Amino acid sequence: MFKNNVRDHKLNVEAIIKNISTISLELKKMKELSELLLCDLILHFNRPLKTEDLQETENSFLLEESKMSDVSLASNSFSI
Repeated sequence: MFKNNVRDHKLNVEAIIKNISTISLELKKMKELSELLLCDLILHFNRPLKTEDLQETENSFLLEESKMSDVSLASNSFSI
């Protein structure tokens, strides 16, 4: 009985470590994305874009964001 509890505890600890690793990677991605968004805001307010340029930028940002969310969902499916 005691050996079974130790094995279960070991599996639980390993699952927790994997989840912490996944959370850490997601936080790093969020930090990078927020830094990029901050740079975009700084550039936009220092030198505003024309309306046509802004629409192109928004479209490319939405496309890039959808690619990132797909990767994020894939990484979450492997966690326990």
